[in-house]
Parts: sequence; structure tokens; C-alpha cells
Amino acid sequence: ACGLVVPSAAARAVALELSALAGISPLASVGRGIATGVLLAAVAFATALFQGVRVGLCDLSGGAVFFLLTAGLGSVMGGVWGAVVAEVCRGRGRRKLWCVLLALAGPVAGIVISVARFYGSPMIFAFDPFFGYFSGTLYDTVVDVRTELWTYRAASLSTLGGVALVASAVGVRQGAETPGGGTGRRRFVPMRRGSLCRLAAGAGFLFVSLALTVEGPRLGHWQTAGSIASALGGRTSGSRCDVVYPDSLLTGQVALLLRDCEEELLADENRLGAHLDSRLTAYVFADANQKRRLMGAADTSIAKPWRREVYVQVAGYPHPVLGHEVAHVLAGTFARGPFRVAGGMGGLIPNPGLIEGIAVATSPDDDELTDGQWARAMLELGTLPDTRNIFSLGFLGQNADKSYTVAGAFVDWVMTRWGPGTVQAWYGGASLETLAGQTWGEIDQSFRAWLRTLTMPPEALAYARAKFERPSVWARTCPHVVDALDRSADQCRDEHRFDRATSLYASAIERDPHDWHARLDRARIDARYGDEPRGRDDLSRIAGDDRAPRTWRDRAEEAVADDDLLHERGGAAAQAYLAIAARTLDEDAARTLEVKALSVGDPAARRAVVALLIGEPGRPADAWSSAFSLGLWAGEESGPLSAYLAGKNLARHDDWARASEWLDRATASGFPTARIGREVLKQRAICACAMGDSAAIADVKRAITDADSPFAGSSGGRREWLLALVARCGRR
Repeated sequence: ACGLVVPSAAARAVALELSALAGISPLASVGRGIATGVLLAAVAFATALFQGVRVGLCDLSGGAVFFLLTAGLGSVMGGVWGAVVAEVCRGRGRRKLWCVLLALAGPVAGIVISVARFYGSPMIFAFDPFFGYFSGTLYDTVVDVRTELWTYRAASLSTLGGVALVASAVGVRQGAETPGGGTGRRRFVPMRRGSLCRLAAGAGFLFVSLALTVEGPRLGHWQTAGSIASALGGRTSGSRCDVVYPDSLLTGQVALLLRDCEEELLADENRLGAHLDSRLTAYVFADANQKRRLMGAADTSIAKPWRREVYVQVAGYPHPVLGHEVAHVLAGTFARGPFRVAGGMGGLIPNPGLIEGIAVATSPDDDELTDGQWARAMLELGTLPDTRNIFSLGFLGQNADKSYTVAGAFVDWVMTRWGPGTVQAWYGGASLETLAGQTWGEIDQSFRAWLRTLTMPPEALAYARAKFERPSVWARTCPHVVDALDRSADQCRDEHRFDRATSLYASAIERDPHDWHARLDRARIDARYGDEPRGRDDLSRIAGDDRAPRTWRDRAEEAVADDDLLHERGGAAAQAYLAIAARTLDEDAARTLEVKALSVGDPAARRAVVALLIGEPGRPADAWSSAFSLGLWAGEESGPLSAYLAGKNLARHDDWARASEWLDRATASGFPTARIGREVLKQRAICACAMGDSAAIADVKRAITDADSPFAGSSGGRREWLLALVARCGRR
């Protein structure tokens, strides 16, 4: 906000003041512009500092540096731009009007260029001489001072130095007064020989600034579709999709990624009753850091419907979010406006609830509960938000999980009740009330009545409270700083720098005492690699803390059970694992708990499971050690648990054929638990789809829908996802 307002104010003030002065030299004008910019930046910073002192500071030093490199230097650039405008406007008729218009033209031109780059390229971030830096996405909370900002501001300093040196080398002669008594136009006079060095130095600084601007893609200041494609290095095309990918991917991975894109596009078209009449381009980045550097969004996947492009990271087949982003592009075929999204004024005022809701409804995830069932749980808890608020900018004020879930459930209900055509028309700008022939209050009541018809397990309420009560980024305490500390601590933890990790977690907890991630991982590190009694006590306190969300309490209790398993207290560990698994709705977490519990009575199984999921005392889980232990166990006995673990881990490494063999062994031996059975069928379906094995696809579909299927009695979310996957790849 300061970057948008303060530089413009500095430019206007300096231009109006200096254009009325006749005897001021160019160098003095530049100096006045710099001084005014510094003064206004100081006022803005003091205002922010006062608010910080009043409500609590998150990161004074980091925030000060970030302000200096963005709005601070931007304000100085605005002041110098105002000095240039003053020279242009001095002596002109309607001087004040020209000063205001030209002073605003500089910052506005920067915004226009940034918007044009956003519209005409994959990038969503922006660097600008005046406002400095805009990260581009609200959901990536770690927005910090990075190398790109330093190099960009090096160009700004070169510009300021060049302008000051050129101004110092220039002399002027005052013209005659204007008829109205105003200051006459000035003209430059020949320079003295001693000024040539300053002029040459100024030109050199300006050349450096220009060179840094031209080298923007290499320095990360801006990108184009071509520069991103060049950085990734790989491109492949199918009948409808073009995939731009890291050239480190193997041929088989590339072929599967392309097929994934085309299958998702066809599946989304069938769901929405629409057709994309042009090609779709998927940019697939190696990791979050590369994605952030090249297009701006780190952990957030993005689509640009008007460009028919999606931007995701490399992930296993089937890609977990590709279908969601493809749905955004497909929805653009029936949207209006330049950005092809839902919202007022042709999408210029976006409706984030409808934009995200249609993607969630078109390509739901594989959660145990459906979005409708989660919304029913919110209704029972009295936390279901007003749907009118969700389908407005109020969407951003809610917990992201809550907003996405409710929006997806509502759009799915509308699509089921009134058909895809109604959703298309609503997305295209028509009023849902007009399309449905009801007021919004009546529609909302009908939606709530439908939710009450849905069944859900009793434990859903506790987990819905934990899942959806996390405040939005706007309501959290120091979210940018806390998340940055957590990310750094996680990296140190993964690098086995445990002392540094615990120190960073402690800093995060100091700023936000409700940062359960930091509290849990600090206690885990103590229990495994430091002061074990203290770590166990901290874990026990979290597990028994009624203020902690149920999910974090369960994770703490599981960590205590892991410690019991490591130290030969298998009975207590198994009892705890099964108790947590019985109440959790996280299918993957509950299945892992069951695997740990099943390993307790068998030394070979325990050794393999500990190596795979926990790690030996004083050592983290190690890929080579776990593979060795699992191989020994699977070779000694051909039980369903070892076969399942072997098959799942082979599938994770894209070894589809061998994974299928082991998963078939697990099926033939009988599933140890229903959850393990559901995962065996899921992994077997993925292998069959990856290999294009139509017979195996049909077999898996029968196993899913049989009366004695492990999916019988489950909540339905994962079953629906798996049947959709089987149908998707079965259409080839």
C-alpha cells in the first residue's frame, strides 16, 4: 500500500514545488526530490512502526529492510521523477495540471507494465521502480527479501546515481518571464570541460541500470513464456495438451505427465459439459523454489484461463492438483471479460468463491469425506458460513480450507440440482437467483436442507473443528514471519541441524503461541535426538491440551507411541496407535497407524516398519535402510502387509509392473484392515492406469464396487475419487 501511494505523493509534491522555482539548478532539483522522497518514506515507516509498537512487532529488522527496498526506495524514485517532471513543466501553461498528470504518469506506467506482463506472460509477480515488489499470491505467506529484490534495487540505485551525475554536469539559462508572470522555460547551456567526467560517469550508471533491466529474466526480475520454457528445457505435445517440463524428467515420466493432462482435460469436460476448443499448456516446475523464481507462486498452483495455461509442480501420477487447475481453464470457455473468470464487470471484480468452487466441484480430491459431508459437519458445529459471503470477496476472509470446501460443495449441489448449464450461465455473469427462480435466502436454505440429508461418521465433528478453525492469513499472528521461521526450521530438521531447528521453532512459538506445528516438531526433536524426558513431557502436554486442535493432539500422541515402539514398549504403542486410528478421519494417517500397530508382534515386521516410518533411535528414517529391511521382511514371508508396503513403495518410484505384482499378492493374501485394502486397490488402479492395462482396470473397478469391497461402509469421498480415476483412464 505504501509503495502504491507514497511514491506518487512524492512525485506530485516535488513536481509542483520545483516547477514554480526559477533559479534552482538541476542537481539541486534532484537533491530536493531525494530529500522529499526520504521524508515521506520516513513518515510512512513511522506510521507502520507506531502501529507495530501498539499491537506488537513481528520482525522489526526484516520488516525495515523490506520496507526500505520496496516503498522506501520507491518513494525516493518518485521524488526524483517529480524533479524530472518539474523541468518538463516549468514555464508551461496550466503548469499545475501538467505537473499532476505527468507526476502520476510514472507510477501509473509502472503498474500498467506490470499488469501487461501479468496478462501476457505466465508470471504473476512484479518488480517496479516505485512500488518495489509484489509477490502475486495471497496463499504463499513467506514473502521475504530475496536476491532478486537486491539486484533490482541495484538497478534503481544506478538510475538515481546516473540522474544525479548527469544533473550535476548540466548548466541552465533562465528564459524570460511568461506574460502571466510565471517562470519562463529554461534551456541548457554548453558544459564546461570539467563536467564531461561527471556526464560520462552518469551515462555509465544509466547504462548499468539499462543492462540490469535487459538481463531481467536471468536475474529473476521478469519472465516471458519463452524464458520460462528455456529455463525448464523440455517440451512435449499431445493431441490437445502441450507440456513444458524440467528436462531432468525421464522419458516415461514425461509421457505419463502428458497423458495425465489430456485425461484430466477430457474428464473435466465431461463433468462440466463444456469443450476447450484450443490447446492447453501445462507448465510443470521441478519444485516450489523453481516455480517461485520463474513465475511467482511457490506452494500455490495457478491457472490463467485467458492464456489457456496452468502452472504446477512435479508430482506423482495422477497429479493431485492438475485437474483442479485444468478446470479453471475450462471454466474460462464460458466466462466473460479479459481474464475469463467469474465476477462483476466482466471478471474485473473477481468472485473467488465461484472461481474456486467450480474447480473443486469439477475435480474433487481423494479425501475420506466429500466436500458436502465436510460442509454438513460445519453445519452441525454452527460454523458453516453464509454462502452469499463465500461467493464474494468475503471468501478471502475465511480459513482457506473452509472457503474452498463450502464453495465446492455448493457448486456441486447447484450442478446436481439444476445442471451444468446453470453453473455455466452463473459463471458467465448471470444471477443465480434469476437462474434458479429463488431468492438467495431460499437457495441457501435448500442447500442446508440437502446437507442435513448427508450421512457422516460421528468423529467428523471433532476433525472438522480442527480442519476448519485455523484462522485466515488476515487473522493470524505474524503469519509471514512465523511461516518463514517454520520453513527454515523444517529445512534444518531435514538436514539434521537439530539445535538450529529447535531455536527457530522457539522463535516461531514466541511470536505465535498457537503455532502447533512448531511446538510439536520441537518436542519430537527433543524426544528423538535430545532430552528424551523433556520431549515426551512436551508431547504429552500437547496431546492433553484441550486448546489444541484434535489433529495436532493425535500427532503428539502418535509421537509418544513411536517412542514407545522404539524402546520395546510395543504393547502400549499398539494400543495408542489403534485408539487414534479408530477416531481419525485422515485416511492416510489412520492407515499408517494401523501398519505400525500390526508390526508390533513380529520382530522382522517391526524392524522394517520402524526403518520405513520412524527411524532407529537417534537416527531419522533412511531410504536405503528402510528398503533393505523391507526387502528382507518381504523375502522371508509373503504376508499381505509386507506385500502391500513393497507394492506401494515401488509404485511411488514409478516401477508400475513390479508394484502391480506385489499389490496382487497383497490382494490374494487378504487385506489386514479395510483401510489397507482401500489403499491396495487405489495403488493397483494407479498402476493399471499408468500401464494402460484395461483388463486390470476392469478388475479393480469390480473390486471397488463389490459388496464385500473394503470400501463398503466407508464415507465415500475416496471411493468416488477412485471410481472417477478408473473411468477417466478407461476412456482411452
